[in-house]
Amino acid sequence: MVAFDYDRARATAARLIVKFGQKGSLRRITNTGSDYDPVQANEDFACSLVDLDQSQLHVADTLIQRGDRMVYLSTQGLSIEPTLADRLLIGGVEHAIVDIQPLSPGGVAVFWQLQVRR
Repeated sequence: MVAFDYDRARATAARLIVKFGQKGSLRRITNTGSDYDPVQANEDFACSLVDLDQSQLHVADTLIQRGDRMVYLSTQGLSIEPTLADRLLIGGVEHAIVDIQPLSPGGVAVFWQLQVRR
């Protein structure tokens, strides 16, 4: 039996996200300096994403709020993995990351599904 090629699936996902999605940035906020007087700096990482509305079926009786967005984030060209402390810039507007679900069968991250909120 031939093993499934997850790298090929990742390349296909990245190609489709670039084709049907848009460019954005994953913003990481870092603290430098002393603990009592830290200086915050933003570092932006270019990324490709697909921005989708949340289904109204998911909004009722869940942690998803009206206005939340579902985002498919490509792994291609992104040197970091998203964290809940990061921010996602979509069309220049900063969004907080509420939830991160990697699609990673076989241990290979094909793409990340994010729930973001303005």
